[in-house]
Amino acid sequence: MKPQFDSIITVTLNPTIDRILEVPGFKIGSHLQGRQRLREPAGKAINVSRALSELGVKSTAIGWVGMNAFDLFHEAMRKVGVKACFLPITGATRENITIIDPNTHTETHIRDAGPKVDDADVRRLTDLLQNVVTAESLVIFTGSLPPGLPLHAWENLLQTCIDRGARVAVDVSGPPLRVASEKQLWMIKPNEFELGELLGTRLPHEQAVVKAGRELATRYPFVLITLGRKGAYCFAEGRTLHARAELPADRVRSTVGCGDAMLAGFLAGLLSDGTTDTALREGVAISAAAAATEEPARFERAMVAQLREAVIVRPVD
Repeated sequence: MKPQFDSIITVTLNPTIDRILEVPGFKIGSHLQGRQRLREPAGKAINVSRALSELGVKSTAIGWVGMNAFDLFHEAMRKVGVKACFLPITGATRENITIIDPNTHTETHIRDAGPKVDDADVRRLTDLLQNVVTAESLVIFTGSLPPGLPLHAWENLLQTCIDRGARVAVDVSGPPLRVASEKQLWMIKPNEFELGELLGTRLPHEQAVVKAGRELATRYPFVLITLGRKGAYCFAEGRTLHARAELPADRVRSTVGCGDAMLAGFLAGLLSDGTTDTALREGVAISAAAAATEEPARFERAMVAQLREAVIVRPVD
């Protein structure tokens, strides 16, 4: 059934300025020549809002941003047609670095911790959520928690939205995912590794992933599990679906933000006709198209159309 939202709100708790460097023959300990492909405001929830806007779906991006980059983030959202309601905090916004070796098609990710938040910051964000979230909202929490945010405060942010009657989707990992999994979520979106973390066990094969996904689907309306090149599974409405898009290795430019593009594409597809088949096809096609670009969660429409036709969505018994 096609969902109805009066607002989609993405929450970025630990934003970043993404730097992507291309370094042929990258080797630890060497002195090498590289080039900067990209430096722009990002964060998983911000990437989702940016991709949704490209797909014609409006959203509001909220969260904390360090004072040094406050105007930069607002201007970046304005340029892509996303309403921004960021809250300034003390400290410098972190910068994450991705080093891409075009010779070996490998990526090395270096993540900064980010500025520390305090109780006053948490109260301001809680007040903002209470003001903007309604019973007809979809609230998307993705990404890491900033230093200074305890798990009980993270839990309270989720509960604030749930108490407002909103549907809540999460794409987080580690202990924050375990805390979130105890809540009445609308959607949970782990990758294969995060799923294993959540369950506290190794998943040796895809049959184990399917079994785990089906168990989670008894608790949440939508479960998305991404497997990188192996595609993605969707568990919803008593069905299990798998989809995969073929993208040659030499077409891959960067996988940064592909999971965020996947989530945005899935939601856009779901809003278009309400079927999980369409949603999964769209999510997988857009994620693969994003891998063919240098910018996180960006994609070319022609590539999406090409991949969409090739995506096979199949039911899993």
